[in-house]
Amino acid sequence: MNIRGREHNKWIDESFFLIARSHFFKRDYTLAILTFEYIIRQYDTPRSAESKVWIAKCHHAQGRVEPALRMLEMAESDYKDGLMTTEGAALFRKTRADHYIRKGDYGAAAPHLEAAVQYVKNREEEARLTFILAQLYLHSGNYAMAQQTYARVLDMRPGYDMAFQARIGMAMAFDPDVGGGSNIRRELMSMLSDDRNKAYLDQIYYALAQLAMRQQQEKEAIGFYLESVQHSEGNELQKGLSFLRLGEIYFEHPDYLRASLYYDSATTYLPSAYDHYHEISQRHRVLSGLARNARVIEHEDSLQRLAAMPLAQQEALAREIIGAIREQDRLAEEEAREMRRAMAEAGRSARQTRGMGGQEGGWYFYNVNAVNQGKAEFFSRYGDRPLEDLWRISNRRMLAVGFEDGDEAWDDEAGQAQEAGDIYDINTYLRNIPNTEEQFKASNRRLVDAYYNMAIIFKDQLGNAENALSSFEALTSRFPGSERELYVYYYMYFLYRETGQPSRAEAVKNALVSGYPDSDFARILGDPDYAGNFRERQQQASRMYEESYHAFLSGRYEVIERHLQALDTMEVSREDRARFAYLHALSVGRSNDGERFARQLKEVVSMYEGTPVYGPATILLASLEAQPAVVADATDAGSFEDEDADEGSGTTKLTDSPFEYDPSKAHFFVLLVGADNTNPRQLRDEVTEYNRESHPEVQLSASSIFFEEGRQLITITNFDNKGNGMVYYQQITESAFFNRVSDGVIASFIISVDNYPAFYQDKLLESYQTFFRHYYLEP
Repeated sequence: MNIRGREHNKWIDESFFLIARSHFFKRDYTLAILTFEYIIRQYDTPRSAESKVWIAKCHHAQGRVEPALRMLEMAESDYKDGLMTTEGAALFRKTRADHYIRKGDYGAAAPHLEAAVQYVKNREEEARLTFILAQLYLHSGNYAMAQQTYARVLDMRPGYDMAFQARIGMAMAFDPDVGGGSNIRRELMSMLSDDRNKAYLDQIYYALAQLAMRQQQEKEAIGFYLESVQHSEGNELQKGLSFLRLGEIYFEHPDYLRASLYYDSATTYLPSAYDHYHEISQRHRVLSGLARNARVIEHEDSLQRLAAMPLAQQEALAREIIGAIREQDRLAEEEAREMRRAMAEAGRSARQTRGMGGQEGGWYFYNVNAVNQGKAEFFSRYGDRPLEDLWRISNRRMLAVGFEDGDEAWDDEAGQAQEAGDIYDINTYLRNIPNTEEQFKASNRRLVDAYYNMAIIFKDQLGNAENALSSFEALTSRFPGSERELYVYYYMYFLYRETGQPSRAEAVKNALVSGYPDSDFARILGDPDYAGNFRERQQQASRMYEESYHAFLSGRYEVIERHLQALDTMEVSREDRARFAYLHALSVGRSNDGERFARQLKEVVSMYEGTPVYGPATILLASLEAQPAVVADATDAGSFEDEDADEGSGTTKLTDSPFEYDPSKAHFFVLLVGADNTNPRQLRDEVTEYNRESHPEVQLSASSIFFEEGRQLITITNFDNKGNGMVYYQQITESAFFNRVSDGVIASFIISVDNYPAFYQDKLLESYQTFFRHYYLEP
């Protein structure tokens, strides 16, 4: 009813507003924005002002932060001019708060949400918004306001769950300057005895632990964290948080070995989407490396102590160990037998109840008896399983860790030998004891390497100069003249200077110069212009790497060896040193010396966890140890294996490509996925499950590693040549599984073991896709 430019039907703008919001809730944001924009152009009513807020909500839903902010700034002038209804004003304030929450600026969000509460008349909505406001104060570190706001929530008499969480929140927000800790503690302790809270005991103990930490009562906090873990049933996030806090406590002590155990558990239970998970995982890897070397030292020292005992005493000790293992096995068998009995009983009970017609009418999940029977029958068939994906895979955690978490794969040789033997055979234990001079030398070499690796981890990855010096000092005092001594003296010189011990620095410098007068290290320490030449040395290292890389591509591997030795005399970053070591390992691999190649890769994996080369080095090392897969498909495999036996059989050579075509080499299958719209770890597990179901005849391994910001690689290893790799490529990319997950896949291809390092290190995605299409896809 638009007559002479004026709308006479007062419900028209309301109707369009309703249509626009329906598009929003259908997640058709483009059509919603178009309709809201039409309202803004056509009508001068409160709905026009509120449409701007809804457009901002559409942009938020699409992750478009800047357009949302611009629209909110336009809506703010309408808000200040009073052009919005009470409902619209409340929506504006809530949307503005949501904007800052999405940016992680909780302090800026709080005032807007506080203003939004003033417009709300519904008591339940008021309590909900006030509870969120308290969380904002807590996350922004304003503990006093968080406590006051949680108290406001309790005054509103909310439902039981919200009241419970508000009391937990008050403990989390305890501020020693405000006080009241004894009252909060008393209330939490009383909550422990309430039967309604049995399912939430882990949260209560965690809140008590957080309260104790704020009160500087660390020992008591540790006890509460352990209680939280003990009482956590099904809440893996809470269990992971408790383990994480324990790890943080021992890391600060510092008790790195104990911290390593708790960080290991934290990374097991925390989801990969958890805030700062990457940093937590990185620290876990560092601590795992430290713990691994500490175990080597403990293991070798124990074996050397045993070697000093008479043979009869050694045998007696081995028998004690075997007896303890037998007792553990007996108890485990009893537990398993009891589990089987309980499962059988539960199954009989469920079947009897069902046979007596115990089910009531109505939908299954509304029928309590039916649900309980189903649970009992499930238990009788599968046992007590956690509520999680892929629960049928008994060793799912082993599959899920992939290569990047598989630290145990590179354990010390003695440990591997013991695992390989019969645990009930006394010789399994006796043969690891060093009894000959050669065995003692090998044991000492492992000790020297472990002390050295620990010191490097303390120095480079943990920044703990004191512990690094302790490890270096133990090495030099126990093993004078070792092959690591020159490097140890050099590092100790700078560490002593860093920690304000000039006399010790001078002493170790003199020891280095007198013991190794012709070394480059001696010449560097004698250089009076050392500080002035530091930058030049850094630039020289960069030039050396560039030269080494070009030498690698042209096959002049002796250049890399020479530059790697010269690098030891320079102060370069750990990442740069890792790149050199990895490139050197790859050059060794080109020499067809597989055993030496594996040793070099193991050294890279052991020394340079947390650097960009760690992931590809781990994958290459695993591929060396894995048996190449032959995918069973006679028709396809034949066509692929006979095709392109060499570059001259109908395939034109691609010029100016950094990659080399060799169809006879082992190949990997690679998925490049976006980490923003898919969960790489979950997808890796799904690929593993696909391989188990579709290719049970071969052993395929899946791993996920960081590629670049927002992207990860999922790598399947390994196929013995291009033919088998392409059979797998066709089968998986044409499968229903791939069609289901393809939205998160950016690229998929196979790549040879020789081309993988250059692709990963230099991020040559477009270049390799051109190479892949030319040699693998084009007829």
